[in-house]
Amino acid sequence: MSRDSTREELQVAFGNAVRAYQTHVDNFDQAMADHIGINRTDARCIDLIDQAGGMTAGELARVANLTTGAVTAVVDRLEAAGLARRVADPQDRRRVRIEVTPKLWEVTGELIGPMVAESQSIIDELSDREIERFTEFLHRAMEIQARHTERVRSL
Repeated sequence: MSRDSTREELQVAFGNAVRAYQTHVDNFDQAMADHIGINRTDARCIDLIDQAGGMTAGELARVANLTTGAVTAVVDRLEAAGLARRVADPQDRRRVRIEVTPKLWEVTGELIGPMVAESQSIIDELSDREIERFTEFLHRAMEIQARHTERVRSL
């Protein structure tokens, strides 16, 4: 077998593994949303809010690709569930920011914690350089994904 065919097989296997991983993440996210009683859009939005350390409704609308009206409904539902709250922006009290509440981690910690703990052994097996390269790969892949998401949306 030539090096080229081995490389091609490795690339196909890698692509298939990435696709399968995305499916598993999607399935886990759905199971979590079902368990805590929110829909997938709300779950995606609360994760975006948490990743950013809070954001305005307009920022959430942009990153979630939702209308401002849809975001208002999402935030209303997340507030009703006790997972998010609206707070005055300390930089500009006329603006309102959305933040997660401690309840988010109270209800999701028991769901995510065991998976994170089990996954740590995989990370522990990697060298620092391998972790750096994998992180670089993920960042570059996300940039490509974002560009092509915008390309598809513009069609």
